[in-house]
Amino acid sequence: MIDRARINLGGYIIGRIEKAGRTFEMLLDPKNSWDAKKIIREEINNRLKAGSKKSRLTIDEIINDPQINLEMIFESFTVFEDLKRGKKATDGDMEVVFNTTDGMRIAGHFLLEGEIQWTIAQREEESAKKLKQIITIISKNAINPQNKKPHPYQRIEKAIEEARVKIDLMKSAEEQVDDIIKKIQTIIPIRMEQVEMAIKIPSSFTAKGYNIVAQFVQIKKEEWQSDGSWVSVVSLPAGFQMELIDKLNKLTHGRVQIKLLKS
Repeated sequence: MIDRARINLGGYIIGRIEKAGRTFEMLLDPKNSWDAKKIIREEINNRLKAGSKKSRLTIDEIINDPQINLEMIFESFTVFEDLKRGKKATDGDMEVVFNTTDGMRIAGHFLLEGEIQWTIAQREEESAKKLKQIITIISKNAINPQNKKPHPYQRIEKAIEEARVKIDLMKSAEEQVDDIIKKIQTIIPIRMEQVEMAIKIPSSFTAKGYNIVAQFVQIKKEEWQSDGSWVSVVSLPAGFQMELIDKLNKLTHGRVQIKLLKS
């Protein structure tokens, strides 16, 4: 299949990198590459939320990530200049751009920075799934400030449609809720019900604990204690508090300290 003049994609999709005036292409499984890109995006977002100076993943981190199986993602580790015509990339071009001719390492570059041609069905399915998650979160956590009652699911769905909100397929539903609420406030009166909590995470769990907390909350105050523990005051949508508490209890084996300050 690889060496024929023209290649039958056979259900695979093309990944492409254009760099230094050169084009490189590889063949990927649509579902597995989609899942891998989401894993990478989530890890980068977690690092940014945690204030890490090293938010970008390295190629070694991608290759060695147990959640990412490159052999299941790529049809092969052959790198092309023009995949549909079966024209392979030269070793010289790969060395110039990637400093290697190792197809597996170049595959890591494709997942990290490549443009992947997702299928239309794939985009539509993911968009519908994410939209449903977003509406569910809003319907459980937002109210009409005029009567203090929640909006029905269908009303929120209609407002999102009228506001012509575009769903970001690579962001989690939670990450998009705040922006979407701002956009639909021109259509319906709506605001998120917030609670404030004080959290203390023991020193041995602070790294992972911080990442969990950062996914759910706005950190209003924080302080590192002399024993290495992390103390914070946070604000978050009321409907997220039990999920956050459950995750922190599971991580710390019940050693996290949480106090509800304001609801």
